[in-house]
Amino acid sequence: MSRASIFDLLHQRQVVSEPVEEPVAIRSDYLPDRLRIIDGLALTAAGFIRSGEIPEPATPELSSTLYGADGYRLLVHRVGDAMSVNEPRLGRLDAKALRLHQLIQTVVIEALMMLEVLPEESHFDVLLSTPFRSREAADIVQSRLRDVIAETQYGACLGEVRLAPEGADPHATLAVGDQGGMPYVLWVGADSLLNDSDVGSLRYRDLLTPTSRGGGLYPGEAVAALLLQRLTAEDAAFDSGWYLEAGIRREHAPRATRRDHDKRQALITLLDELWPAAGSLSGADEQAGGEETASAAPSRLVVDALGLPGRAVELGGAVVERWPDLDTVEDGLGVDALCGWSGEATRVLPFVLAVAACTPEQHALVLTLHAEQSTQAWALESCAAVAVASAAQPVEAQS
Repeated sequence: MSRASIFDLLHQRQVVSEPVEEPVAIRSDYLPDRLRIIDGLALTAAGFIRSGEIPEPATPELSSTLYGADGYRLLVHRVGDAMSVNEPRLGRLDAKALRLHQLIQTVVIEALMMLEVLPEESHFDVLLSTPFRSREAADIVQSRLRDVIAETQYGACLGEVRLAPEGADPHATLAVGDQGGMPYVLWVGADSLLNDSDVGSLRYRDLLTPTSRGGGLYPGEAVAALLLQRLTAEDAAFDSGWYLEAGIRREHAPRATRRDHDKRQALITLLDELWPAAGSLSGADEQAGGEETASAAPSRLVVDALGLPGRAVELGGAVVERWPDLDTVEDGLGVDALCGWSGEATRVLPFVLAVAACTPEQHALVLTLHAEQSTQAWALESCAAVAVASAAQPVEAQS
């Protein structure tokens, strides 16, 4: 479907979904450690990622302008379907900002269509995880995004459009503080590392794949949009989407200095702590006398960077010991293997990939291994599965 036809639909379509709810005022009493993921999409070098649609991994291509330290042209992952935009002022300010603007504008209309599942008149904020190098460039991109949304049926429901803090996890990113925020959020991550500055940064951090040997990341670009709900203590249970509880972050000595056994055991300890903590469903099952879900494997496992040295061994050993029945090849997805390394977009992309890979009743685990001295993990717990387990609990407990 073309961008023009999608845009027309947003003007013409009358949403028939859930009953109309009263306009929601800005609130500041959202739970700090619980979110609900509703849907997501992304555009990568491999193609579009949507619910139930994951493209085949992209093959990196030789760059015509970027070179490695060995003098050979770099292999990169470039998005081929980005729309053209007429923003000469932005291009003069920062060529990278212009590329980020192109990527965001390419997906904004489809991202807005995810809002159709919400009750009518549902208010939302837009948060951008995008590394702009100048305030002026950031202001231009945000202004153009507001303009596009204002021309659709969702314009009246738009709250704020702002930049998200760099490097924060989802809960810190969506935190509202005293100023409050809307109940729903479109979290958009976009980045392009296909420039000398970002390639130099990857090389300095020893993350870049040299053309003469393996063990590293291919520079890439992507844009990902995730639709989430900020939850309050008043919110009832849901029968769709995924609960996202606070993740776990562990600091440790550099991976390169640690033995494989130590890394594996540390990761197993983290997984042991995280997965029972995903336990609305597991708690219901245990109290009902059912099988202990805490020890059951997630349906899908999404990892940000398996191409870095030692990561595949570290993950594989931990998963085999923790969940012997989980096949990391069949049930696992590597973001870098699919579409390269896309910087800030990789903060959002793993969650989009997890949602796209899961059926409504499945759970997922998102794991970040790219950092040399830290590991992070989050559990995505199916709202539908939790609702079914909760409904069955009294009946099973009585039997």
